[in-house]
Parts: sequence; C-alpha cells; structure tokens
Amino acid sequence: MRLRQASLVTTFSLVAGLTTVTLVLPGSAVYADDTAALPLTGYAHLVADTAHQHVFISQGPGSTGIVVTDLSGTPVTTVAGEQGATGLALSPDGGTLYAALADGGAIAAIDTTTLTETARWSTGAGSSPVSVAVAGGRVWYGYTAGGKGGIGSLDPSAPAPAATPQPALSQWTTAPLLATGGDVLAAEEPQGGLSHVATFAVASGTASVKADTWVYGGTATALAVTGDGTRVLLAAPQQLALRAYRATDLAAADPGAYFTGGSGSAPGSVAVDTDGTVAVAGTSGIYLYAGTDTLAENHLTLPSGTVAPDGLEWGADGTTLYAVTKDPSGGYSLNVLDAPKLTDTELTLRHPQYAVPTERYTVGGSLSTRGLLPAGAALKVTRDGTTLPDTTLGADGTFTFTDLRQDESTPAYQVTYAGDATHRPATASLTVNVAKLPTNVVGTDITSASPGSVVLTGSLSAQLGLGTFPQGTTVQVARRDEATQQSVPLGSVPVDPATLRFTVTDAPGSAGSFTYLLTYAGDTTHQPSESGMGIMVAPYAPALTLSAPATAARGTALSFNGKLGDGPYPTGRTVTVSRKDAAHSTPVTWTAPVAADGTLTVKDTPDTGGATTYTVTYPGDASHRAATALATVQVSRAASALTLTSSAPSYAYGATATVTAHLGTTYNGRTVSLYATPYGGAKTLLTTGTADANGNLKVTYKVTRNTTFTASFAGDYRYAPATATRAVNGYVKIATALSGSYTSTTYSKISYRVFHKTVKPTVTATVTPNKAGQCERFQVQRYYSAAWHTITTSGCHALSSTSSTKTQLSLTNALNQKFRVRSEYERSTKDLTNVSTWSGWLYFTVRT
Repeated sequence: MRLRQASLVTTFSLVAGLTTVTLVLPGSAVYADDTAALPLTGYAHLVADTAHQHVFISQGPGSTGIVVTDLSGTPVTTVAGEQGATGLALSPDGGTLYAALADGGAIAAIDTTTLTETARWSTGAGSSPVSVAVAGGRVWYGYTAGGKGGIGSLDPSAPAPAATPQPALSQWTTAPLLATGGDVLAAEEPQGGLSHVATFAVASGTASVKADTWVYGGTATALAVTGDGTRVLLAAPQQLALRAYRATDLAAADPGAYFTGGSGSAPGSVAVDTDGTVAVAGTSGIYLYAGTDTLAENHLTLPSGTVAPDGLEWGADGTTLYAVTKDPSGGYSLNVLDAPKLTDTELTLRHPQYAVPTERYTVGGSLSTRGLLPAGAALKVTRDGTTLPDTTLGADGTFTFTDLRQDESTPAYQVTYAGDATHRPATASLTVNVAKLPTNVVGTDITSASPGSVVLTGSLSAQLGLGTFPQGTTVQVARRDEATQQSVPLGSVPVDPATLRFTVTDAPGSAGSFTYLLTYAGDTTHQPSESGMGIMVAPYAPALTLSAPATAARGTALSFNGKLGDGPYPTGRTVTVSRKDAAHSTPVTWTAPVAADGTLTVKDTPDTGGATTYTVTYPGDASHRAATALATVQVSRAASALTLTSSAPSYAYGATATVTAHLGTTYNGRTVSLYATPYGGAKTLLTTGTADANGNLKVTYKVTRNTTFTASFAGDYRYAPATATRAVNGYVKIATALSGSYTSTTYSKISYRVFHKTVKPTVTATVTPNKAGQCERFQVQRYYSAAWHTITTSGCHALSSTSSTKTQLSLTNALNQKFRVRSEYERSTKDLTNVSTWSGWLYFTVRT
C-alpha cells in the first residue's frame, strides 16, 4: 500500500546542535491507495466482488441503475433497470448479486460475470424492499407493506423461486435493516432513541427467534454480524460509539462499544472482516479494531470527504477496505485502502545533547506503534545520503547511533524502518548542527582591589555546562586603564579543569578605574570568548604612626620617627611637619623625606617649654590618600614659686577674709588667678590679675563656711604652671537670748539683767546656718574671788528643725550674785561645712 501521510516539521535549538527533526504523527494517517470519483446521484450500499474485480454500488430510492466499477473505482458499466436499488448482497459462491429494488417492489438477481439481470422476484404490490442478506441457503429481505415493515425470504435454488413474507418474524413499523453472519440473521428497526433489534437462527433455512428486544441504538444506518455469529454491531449517528450486542440475548457484548472520536463523531458505517477486524466510520474518520480489542489499531482519515452512511466494505482478500465518501459539494468517491490493518508506526529522532567537532555524539530516537513493538528490528541510518551502520530497535522502542565529525557542519540524518507484516514503514529525518560550543569567560569575584594588589577570580564555561576543557586551558589577561585607554598585557592564567575557575593577580601601582580583559582563545570543540571586568582601585588609606617621646628638654635637639603604612612610596616624597607651642599661634613648618618603605624622621630643637604639638602630614600620591598624625611632647620648664596666705585661719560667720597670692620669678608671664571653693559648693573664680611689683595679688571674700582658696599660675615660655591652696574655717552664727527678767542694771560698764529669785530664766540659742539635729551646749559661770568660775555645762541639746534650742536656769541660793551664760555649737563628724562655735556671754543677777 502506498501510504500518504501528513508530516510535521519541528525545529529544536540547543547549544551547538541546531537540529531539524521531521516526525510522522501517530494515529492520524491520511491516505487512500486509489481514490476515484463516482458517477452517483445518491448512495445506498456497497459490495466488493474481488473475484470478478468489480465493485457494485447502489444509489437508493429514485435511482434506476447499479453502478459497477473496477476495484480501483474506475466505472465499468451501469446495470440499468434496477429501480431504486438499495440493499445489495453476494451469493455464497460470488456468482450472483442480489439487489433490493425499493422502487420496483422486487428482489433482482444479477450475474456477476455478465453484469446482467438474470432473475427478478416480486415482493408484492406496494412493497418497498430496502435491505437484503444471504444465509441458510435463502435470500432474506426487509420491506414495507401496508404501512408496516416485514421480513421476507426466497430460495433461489428452488424450481420456481418466490419471494415470500415471513409473518412469524416479529412485527416492524418500517422496513428493517438486515445483516447476516455465522448463520445468524439480524434485523434492526430504527425507533429514534431506541432500536428494535431481533436475531434469528437461519442455518436450516427456516428462521427461529434467538432474541427480540429494544436496545439503546437510534436511527441506525449500518448493521453487521460478526463472522462467527456471536455479536451484532449497530452504527447509529446519534451515538458516541459503535454499539455491540450479544446475538443470543441482545445484551451488551464485551466490549459493548467501539469509539469513533468522541462527541459529534456520528458512527454511521461498520464492516466486519472474516478475521474479526471491525472497521467503523464516522465524522472523525475510520477506526480499525482487532476483534474485541477496544484500543484502535489505526485511525484513518480520507482526503476525499466523509465516509457515507453504510459506506464501508471489506474485500474478500481480507486486506482491502473499500469506502465510499461524500465531499462537501455532494460528490461521491470510492477510496481503496490496500492494507488498512497494518499498524501505524512513528519514528522520532532526538538531537544529541551537543554535537561538536572531534567528539563523538549520540543521536537517539524511538519508534512507537499502536500494536506490539517490533523489538530487534533493524533501522537503516544514512548521513547526507551515505549509509551508516544499522541500529537496532530496543525492547522499549528506543534506539541510538553515534557519529563523529572533524569539522563544523550540518549533517542530515535519516532513519528508516522498513515495516513488516503487521507494521507500516516509517521514516524520520534530523539535521544536526555540529558546531563549537559557545563559551563564556567572566570575572566573578574581587578579593582585593588596591594599587599594590588586585586579585580577582573568574570562571570559564561552555553553554549549559556541556563539553569538557582539556588540561592546560588558559585565559589571557590584559589590564586597561580607563583614564588613558592604555592596555597592558598580563600574560595567561591557568584554568582549573575540575572547577573551571581561574585567579588573576596584579599590582597596577596606582589607583583608578581599570578593566581587566579576559580572553579565551577557544579550541577544537569550543568557540572563543572574551569579557571585561571593571574594577575601581581605590588609593590606600595609609596609617601614619609617630613614636615621639612624652617629654623633652627645652633648647635640646629632639628627634623621633614615624611610619606610613601600605608602602612602597615613590622616591622624593616628603611629609610636612608643623610645630605649635605657646610661643607660636601660627605653626612653624618644614618637610621631612619619606623612605621607600614609608619610614620618616622628625628633627627639631624646641625653644619654648610646655605642650608642643607636632603635626605630620603626607599629602598623598597616585596610590595613597593623604594621612595625618599628631604627637604632643611636654617640653621642660623651670619650676615656678607660688604661695597663698589668708588674713586669718578662721572667720566668724559672714566675716571678710583677705587672701594674698605671691608669685616668684617668671619669664614672660605674671598672671595669677584666685579661686574660692566653699565646702559643698562650686569652685568660683574670684579674680585674675597681674602680680604687682612685689609679686602679690590680693582678693577679699566673705566666709560663711569652711573654704579652700586656690592660686593658679598658667606658666609661660620658660616657667611651668603652679598652684597653691589655703584652707580656712568658717564659724556659725549663734544668737542667744534670756527671758524672764524684770529690769536691768550695770556693773563695771557691763549690762546685767535682773531676775527675781523665784524666776527660772529661759535661755534660747539659734544657729545660722540651719543645723537641725546637731548639738548645742549651755555653760553658766558665777563671779567670785575676783574671777569667773564655771558652775555648770549642760549636756547636748539637739537643735530643732528651725535650728534653735532652749533651757531653763534654777536660781536657788543665787541671791545678790553675778552670773553669765553662753552656748556652744558643737559640730559632729557629719558636719564638714562649719567648725564648732561659742556664742557671746549674757550677764544677769538675782534679787529678792
């Protein structure tokens, strides 16, 4: 059979193998070995007489002849006078064609050799036979009469054959379709959604009912019985599938359906070959099933249109299928399919993972089919028409073959399966692009980027990681200064064959923007590639350290060292040294050379004492940023003589103290500052001034608590700073009072208060500042023997919250005597603000 098949071209692109594959799609073959237009005005039935090389085609009611063609569909003749020929059937010996004449009310017999009618049997006035079948030595026909349907038969071998109705064969509302197989007669009467179906045993020539029922059918257009008489096949366009029923009871057979393409496929034709092969056709094409196998072996679509209802017929050779199709314009064609039972095969080729010159690559593929795989079959392989060794199909349907090309090329491969007794041949093509693998060389990481050390890592790769790089692969490196666009070759670096990484080390010697150009030259299997990696090299930020001494002698040569990091340094570089001291508000500057390793020495002879600050500054260069460091040296000065005295060591509360600072010999500074720090208070500047001709500076200060005075000399160019302190005490203020006297008197110019002997005088003491909780004592003295004598001293009286306390005196045996009383503030260890203080005396005398 000459297979005409649609092809699909699919293009794959991968790395070096740009591959074009031509595939044969499975299960969608479009073919017919012979297709011939038929001169039909309509179509009813088809019979193939392969013994006489003829095909008979009836045209149904309204027609007048049976069209006869050869086996390729070329018209031979038309058997005329066959009014409304519809159903057709061959005699068992193939010598006679029986035709049901729907418009002639008869069954006609036509000689298949002479192609002329030899007999005609009337089926009765007003009858309209539409189907005919041969079984059990009789010709059976389905007809209508009196508005009802029926089945009749005749014995063509009888001396006087006559068409006779068979009223015992059920009642039909319209002429039933008939089909026979294995001495079983099946009849079907379409009834909308259901079909009235009956089966009869006719081996004896007399029909006996086997089953008579309604089945889920529809308006059937084709009916068939399998050759063994076990199953009835019903093709109704309303169904999604061809229905199968058991002939014995018309229950659903196993399988019960043969699908013809899903919704709308409208199965309308069925033909069963003697080997059990079922061909069923609908709008989706022809499906072939191997007996009870529900997986279609083949799916065929025809180029000449859609198969007409009841338009399939197997030839007696068991290999040829005939199909009448109708195109959209209403024209009919005969399609001759020589070997439709051969299972479709599909060859697909897989491009190699990659195909590069000098390396062997593998092309894979697979063969698929609806039947059993032809495992072990030899597949022919060619490259550009040149035969290569065959490859063998594996048990899983896959195969491979290898090839090797020395240069870049695009070889075209073709793999062919020759087919066998059950499989169709197949061919697939593949164009492989044998090309060097694209590569990529890139810088990936920067681990150092300084003028003295640039370290970057990179990687070399082939597209998708394919291929291998040989030992000794290198990458060329160059450095381009983006400021000058000048490039410097740096040689090559090795590529690690295991990791495909490489390391570039460089010392550009200066800061700036650089591009490192990475170039891979390629090899026999890899394309060259190059890339650039931009690096901004920042100048060093060097640390500048100075090792100056903490002290130095004035007027004596001083030398100390320094060190700039991140060397080396260009020849002739210097640092600027500036010295700032008390004598120079504008620093004195000079330069010092920097050695290649960054070391330097500062030399000076300081002539001013005190804190001397040396600032060392490196201005920077192409590789280094500026750097500055400071060192402070205390230059020696002579000791200064400074003393501080006060007008008294202790002062009454609120008394004025005079404090005098005395400054000895100095060089150019005579300024002294005086401060007072009362206990618990802040240090306060009292005055700042120049010592007088005697070296003195005085200040006064009211003392209310213990106070420390400080004199300060800031020093000058040659004399060191000095301080002196003087601490003085501050007394509290005590107010005492006597109450209870009735008059006063004077003795020796001293005022006395006079008390009655019966009165107890009250003595009150109040302390300023507030000393609540502190101790106050009272003391009483009597005058006798020309002197004052202490007669009592009280214990501690705690001062109240208002800093006062009182006591009473008893005047027993005190008549006409002189007394005096006072109190003392006695500070505790908790009071560091003031010292203990006695109040003044209060004098009194006692009278009757």
